[in-house]
Amino acid sequence: MFYNLSNTINSFSEIFYVDATNEQTLQADLKAITPGSAEWSVDATWHWLASQYGKTWLLYFDNADDVELDLGRFISSFGNTLITTRNSQLCIHADEDADSRVGGLHCEESKALLLRLSRVEPSEENKKLAELIVEVCF
Repeated sequence: MFYNLSNTINSFSEIFYVDATNEQTLQADLKAITPGSAEWSVDATWHWLASQYGKTWLLYFDNADDVELDLGRFISSFGNTLITTRNSQLCIHADEDADSRVGGLHCEESKALLLRLSRVEPSEENKKLAELIVEVCF
């Protein structure tokens, strides 16, 4: 199943990508979101995000597959959050009707998604590189 998110993604004023592979990468990316925070904390990031009045932001937790990672500590009840994971236990963080399961993508769908999310120009060279990346992953 493939969801076309292009219209939805374009409706956000800012999208923050967070590598949720482990707690170290997650904390580093959340810290990078918070400008000028010498003494960083998760609360400092949430405070800064909450101060962004009039902006519709998306916090995108990618690769949140580690079942030992307590992702709930890093999620707020305000704003927009997207979690990509193979860990079905993380469904507890979704609204009842917001849990979407996406099956395997076909090669062309994967390539199109990679190009769109990487925000590179869809040149022939980038299409070939995306195809190589997708082939390695399949």
